[in-house]
Amino acid sequence: MSVVCFSQQKIDSLKTVLANQTSKSETYVDLVNALGYNYWIVDPNESLKYGKQALNLADSLNYLSGKSKANRVLGVAYWSQGNHLDAIKHLNDALEQNKNLNDAEGVANTTLNLAMVYAALDEDEKALAMYDDAITQFTALNLESRIATTYTKIGSVYIKQGRLYDAKEYLTNALKMHTKANFNYGIAEAHNRLGILYVEQGEKEQAYYHIEKSIVYGRKVNDTDGMTSNLIQYGKLLMLDKAFDTAEQHLVLAIKRAKEHNLKRYELEAYKALKELKKQEGKPEEALGYYDKYVALKDSIFNSEKTMRISALEFNNQIEAKEKELELLAEKERTNNTIKWSLIVGLVGLMFFTIFYFLNFKKRIAQRRELQITKEEFNKTELENAKLKQHELTQELEYKNKELTSYTLNFVQKSELFQQLKEKIEALKTATPKQHDRIIRELNQVVKQHINIDRNWEDFKRYFEEVHTGFIAQLKEKHPNLSTNDLRICALTRLNLNIKESATILGITPESVKTARYRLRKKLNLEPNQELLSYFLKLEN
Repeated sequence: MSVVCFSQQKIDSLKTVLANQTSKSETYVDLVNALGYNYWIVDPNESLKYGKQALNLADSLNYLSGKSKANRVLGVAYWSQGNHLDAIKHLNDALEQNKNLNDAEGVANTTLNLAMVYAALDEDEKALAMYDDAITQFTALNLESRIATTYTKIGSVYIKQGRLYDAKEYLTNALKMHTKANFNYGIAEAHNRLGILYVEQGEKEQAYYHIEKSIVYGRKVNDTDGMTSNLIQYGKLLMLDKAFDTAEQHLVLAIKRAKEHNLKRYELEAYKALKELKKQEGKPEEALGYYDKYVALKDSIFNSEKTMRISALEFNNQIEAKEKELELLAEKERTNNTIKWSLIVGLVGLMFFTIFYFLNFKKRIAQRRELQITKEEFNKTELENAKLKQHELTQELEYKNKELTSYTLNFVQKSELFQQLKEKIEALKTATPKQHDRIIRELNQVVKQHINIDRNWEDFKRYFEEVHTGFIAQLKEKHPNLSTNDLRICALTRLNLNIKESATILGITPESVKTARYRLRKKLNLEPNQELLSYFLKLEN
């Protein structure tokens, strides 16, 4: 698939500018270093080529800034290929040169790169300490993107240590920061590490999501390193799905890419995964073959002799740096008094640096504390709002229940009123002429208070529906043959009113209510032992 990448466009542009240079000047060195830098993620072999060219030319021009940048280009390129000895040598040189140049950003970046090498050598504590130091320096320089990159590296170490919760926190923050800055390489790298984390946890869906995202963003910047890693992780995911043939194809392709670009750490990881794949397939001989390749490659990279050489080289570099510093002081300052003053100045500088470091550390602590307080206040406000909403809903429900109860009682009172009317009419039949006028007046008064029972039912139904929403509609939908009187019986039964109370409200005899309930049961097709109220409760739920 052909993908036009921003990184490749930049490389082509730099090559064009370089070709137009008429002299091997400091500008020429800067362009060669820029090419080496941009080839880091595309092709470490090309990065080494341009780094060496820049270092030789900068050395001939005595161009210290050019030498520091070239050493850093070479250090990271060697790290990509798993050549940790040469990586440390060049990065230590770059660190000293950046310090001499007072290039704070260069010192911070080189500190980060050295930490990456120590992490690759499994010297995790040293790597984490240097990462923390790099974050402090980047914070002072307000370089948020570099802080995000360091978070990704810390997350990678935590994954290796099995501290998956801490790793997830750092990687999630890194992804947010890189997304905010629209830094595609950083986004691709963070997604890759999150994919690795979820592979470790066996969460396939999340792992697929992040690895596929990493592939998309990696293609945008032509990230050969990241895409090789993604091939391996995708192979591991396919192994979890028991798709062994496809998984093997991805892992074999990863080894091919790793060999092409001399990415030994990925070649090592792919051999290990293939060994496990063959073991799961029940092919012990092939598994052993891949394991032998894994051990041979690992021994060539991480043997004890090389570790001792690296430690000795670091020590020698420190001695050489001190000797150069003393020689420089001896040339510039010939008297003991001047040397003493230089030491005093150095101590004062160290003191100011310590204060500066401490203030920045306090600043970071204060920012974290402020963020925590803000989160707590937000959570407290959300909880209070939820409680207030719950209280309002409870009050509203209580009000509706009271309203329905009040209306039911009013219904009972009106039914009793009509009973009184009936009694007075009966009395009127046997009244004397003198009693007749009095009873007529009483009847008149009672009639004025009368409200049409159909309107009462509509009002009652409205209040009932506000408390038991949809109950009447559900009954009509399930039993369209129910009459208005049937629905009244249903509503009163749902309120758990007894036969006598229902008879009083409806203005009929208890026997009539019994008959109405019996007919209702037949319309609802209920079993003989099934209660009406139980059926209504089940229907409503």
